[in-house]
Amino acid sequence: MSRSVVLTAAIEDTEVFRSDLEDMPVSVLHYPLEWYEPVKDNEDVLDTLELLDEFENIVHGSKRNAQYFVDVVEEYDKMDAVRNQLNLTLNQHTADFLEEAGIPAVHPHAEGKAINLLEFMLRIKRIGNTLYPCGDKTSEDMPGLLRELDVPVEELVLFTLEGPEEMKLQEYRTDLAAHDPAFVIFHSRRAVNRIPAAFPNLDFSDAHIITGDQAVTDKLEAEEIEVDTQAEGSWDSVKEIIKEEVGV
Repeated sequence: MSRSVVLTAAIEDTEVFRSDLEDMPVSVLHYPLEWYEPVKDNEDVLDTLELLDEFENIVHGSKRNAQYFVDVVEEYDKMDAVRNQLNLTLNQHTADFLEEAGIPAVHPHAEGKAINLLEFMLRIKRIGNTLYPCGDKTSEDMPGLLRELDVPVEELVLFTLEGPEEMKLQEYRTDLAAHDPAFVIFHSRRAVNRIPAAFPNLDFSDAHIITGDQAVTDKLEAEEIEVDTQAEGSWDSVKEIIKEEVGV
């Protein structure tokens, strides 16, 4: 019997995860509450792209970061300059996307953690001025780790975080009302705010609550929502929890 999983992370962040769940006896209720839009008319972006040869590395923390970066370098005809740089990624999914876009990319470690990529950069002695494409409302580990080593990092802001329009949100609510979810995934601290606000009638006591990591657990418990299982900071670890719960 299929059991339903409420997932609210962005579409592009969950492609692999959702594909993996297709092999399990679960149905995914995907209601993205995080939508991203490109930053418009940002002179800082063009100024930075004119100085690409001054960077030691370009680090892509996610496929979304890479997608917006590819869009802007194509728009400003800077693809050749990007290809001449060392492009590093935190996961294979992002590296595959860059390769398909014609940009050679290196993914040094399977776990996709910032500390592993940092260790790789130290090992190959490529610690230097680093360009990090990102959004304006995202908090990512890699820039902070580099700054702890006094490595200059330029966070190139390419997109902003938005939510779904009211009509789309109402569609989500109507669909969810027709289901009795077995699992609710709080993938990030943002989800702790967004999920209850988007679905005020959702009874969390009837579902198995999965959190992405300790920080999410702490925030959720502060809201007096009981956590059943905590993942280890990756979509793979969330997947393993669901596999165990459904007996796969």
